[in-house]
Amino acid sequence: MKSAHRFSVLMAALFAVCPVLMAQENSEAPPLNLGGFNTEGSATVGYRFDTVKGYQPQFLQLFDLQPGFRLQDFNMFGEAQEGHNSFADSYSLSMSGLGGDPFPTAQLSVIKNNRFDFRANWRQSYYYWNQNDNVVLPIAAVGSSLAKGLTDNHDWATVRKFGSADLTLHATNHLRFNFDYYRTTDSGALFTTRSIDFLGSPDFWGSFARANPYSLFAPLNDETNRFTGGVDYTWHSWNFHYNLGYQTFNENINLNNVASPELSINTGASASASEPLTSTSWSQARRLTSPLSEFSFTGKPLSKLEWRGEYIYYHFQGPATFDQSANGVAPDSTGAFSPYTFTQSVRAMVKEPDHVISTGFTYDVNSWWNVNLDYRYSRLTSEGIGNLASLFSQGVPAPAPTASTAQDDNVWRNGISDLDFTLGFTPTSKLTLRPGIHLLKEDVETFENGVIDLAHTLRIKTVAPEISIAYQPSKMFSIRGDLHSFTNGASFTAITPHTLVGGHVVVRFQPTAKVALEDEMNLSNSRLLDTGFQSNVRSNALMLSYSFSDQFSVFGGFSYDSFYAQGDIVYIRGTPPLNDFLQDQEVNRVWQGGVETRPVKRFGLRLSGNYDRSTGLGYISGEPPAYGPLRWPLVTGTVYYDFPKAGRLSIDLQRTYYIEQIVTANNFGANLLTIRWTRNF
Repeated sequence: MKSAHRFSVLMAALFAVCPVLMAQENSEAPPLNLGGFNTEGSATVGYRFDTVKGYQPQFLQLFDLQPGFRLQDFNMFGEAQEGHNSFADSYSLSMSGLGGDPFPTAQLSVIKNNRFDFRANWRQSYYYWNQNDNVVLPIAAVGSSLAKGLTDNHDWATVRKFGSADLTLHATNHLRFNFDYYRTTDSGALFTTRSIDFLGSPDFWGSFARANPYSLFAPLNDETNRFTGGVDYTWHSWNFHYNLGYQTFNENINLNNVASPELSINTGASASASEPLTSTSWSQARRLTSPLSEFSFTGKPLSKLEWRGEYIYYHFQGPATFDQSANGVAPDSTGAFSPYTFTQSVRAMVKEPDHVISTGFTYDVNSWWNVNLDYRYSRLTSEGIGNLASLFSQGVPAPAPTASTAQDDNVWRNGISDLDFTLGFTPTSKLTLRPGIHLLKEDVETFENGVIDLAHTLRIKTVAPEISIAYQPSKMFSIRGDLHSFTNGASFTAITPHTLVGGHVVVRFQPTAKVALEDEMNLSNSRLLDTGFQSNVRSNALMLSYSFSDQFSVFGGFSYDSFYAQGDIVYIRGTPPLNDFLQDQEVNRVWQGGVETRPVKRFGLRLSGNYDRSTGLGYISGEPPAYGPLRWPLVTGTVYYDFPKAGRLSIDLQRTYYIEQIVTANNFGANLLTIRWTRNF
């Protein structure tokens, strides 16, 4: 009722001012002059109403479009009047989505030709995920006593902010100085799960830890700051660039009980009700700082030869801390439920020096043939030196706590050699061929307290040939695509494929200026036989557009993609280990269509929509699927009218609903109404 009342008042106000706006049709607006700049631009403001029925967090996850006033777009550009402004020659300002939309942005630039160039950017991104965990999933093993399947109990509502400011000073036509600042932050509320485990836990504790993940509240707060200054110099055909700076990273995470006492999310296990977690406190923090140095160049020592190179250096280091305490009830060595308490702490110093050097050449054999060779070597190192300690006590009466301590020096090194060799052929203006090969060698080494860890040390060699083709015999028809593959000599993880073969093709047919047909296809097959891992991806998207005239156009499309993955999974913690077979299969189909018409001058209509249909199942061996088919249609209609000199009034109406077949508690339906006004100046 409140939304309907606000809508009625807003519409009455708009219709009241329409005669005034229309009366301005014959008036000539004087040119806009701001501070000696000839300025033009546009602004769009609006108000959104929405009605959501069903599970609103799912709507926020997919749309996050909430009601309220918005500055949807603002763009302004100015050029200095000759002789009126000595500070700058031009400026621009653009903003969008301000007032609460999930992806607001702002950009500002001020330029004085051959003197300076200043640019500032800001953007913000909201991320929301909250699947309904208060449901009973039909995924208990057949014949099992488990009464309830598990949801993941992982939810978050976070906001990430990005900001940067860049200033370039032109000392001469060949010499420029750069000063840059970059900042990003990530904050918000997280809900995650953790198993209660600790340093020196006894063997019998493993089964309890594996079977009992607890839901914890984990607010997040981290930030990155980067300051750099640099110089660019141009000399004949050579360009040199050097940046020197400093970067910091701070992260703090604290995890605590959602309730006290709290039971495991594994409520289907009969023992869970006897294993409450009374309290836990989990705190971890990192502060890393690093100098940075970046040098690059390009030049032509010969008329047919281009030489390029780069060297990047970082050295992150700083303290890391971790403190945890917990108490509750768990099975003891005899299987009897007994109260326990433990504390543990870690004090560590982290060092991460990184060196990256690369060089490359392009040689033009003739006007239609060139050779490209690029080599890159990366030396990435991470070392953590820490002191670990824990105290554990379990039983009634509580025995003296058992202490465990350790000093660890863990080193991980990865030396990566990367060689790319590509030939470029353009025998005619209509045909381009680029065959090539990519060779990669990784030397992964891990050490613990100075002793090499052979289980995590591996040399991996990869060969990846590829070829790309672009052919356009006429303006009506074009085709481009590539065929690529790789073969690994070894796999570092259980889902690192040994082989992959894939391809990508795009075909475009435009017989007239009014008709266009485009089709895009992707194929990929990957395998790792040692773990039974297999992944197949198929996708195809077809789009047809037809513009009958300036007053009427239509478009339609259909996309199809399928994904299949399978593999063996092993949980080694606890006794006995769990061995399962995992399979995930999805088929997604999306139908799209739309029409735009302007039946009379200044009045227009747009109608577009898409219908998503997903089928397939994902499951672990011995269990019914945890998720499956869903439907998700969305229709948007827009009506607009251009009032001369006054602007454009637009009304958008959107209708959507989301239906899952298995977890119906996530379903919702929504209506969104947005009234917008756009004014050019």
